[in-house]
Amino acid sequence: MESLVSIFHIDGKLFLAQLINFAIIFFVLYKFAFKPIAKIMQERTTTIEKSLDDAKAVAKKLAETGLEQTRVLNEAKKDALAIVEKANQAAEVNKQKLIEKTKLEVAAIMAGEKVKIAQEKEESLKEMKQEIAGLVILAVGKVIKEKMTDDKDKKLIAEIISR
Repeated sequence: MESLVSIFHIDGKLFLAQLINFAIIFFVLYKFAFKPIAKIMQERTTTIEKSLDDAKAVAKKLAETGLEQTRVLNEAKKDALAIVEKANQAAEVNKQKLIEKTKLEVAAIMAGEKVKIAQEKEESLKEMKQEIAGLVILAVGKVIKEKMTDDKDKKLIAEIISR
């Protein structure tokens, strides 16, 4: 060991003092610097890992929400199409009902008008018969040159009208 001391010029007391100083400084640094720094680094690592896990959870939730949104939109489209189809069917049924109602109304109006026309025709025929009867009476009166009395007049008119 002496050869070592002579080659490197190591002093034993000085070496021991430096070793004690190194141990004290190492203890102080470990206690007040390395340990708190390691604790902070561990906390930071935990926080970062938690943030990454949260980000993954949020991404997963976002993907699930996107799928749910797509599903809900598809259901809403189906419902909307069903509602439109029902509305079209209801409109078609209402259209058919209105057409039938209109046909019935037109038929009723036509029947009423036919009755009205028949009545008017009958009244016109009665009036014409009365006028013709009056003209016939005048013509007959001129032909026979005799004036008919009111009773004969009415009787003749009634006979002609009843035919």
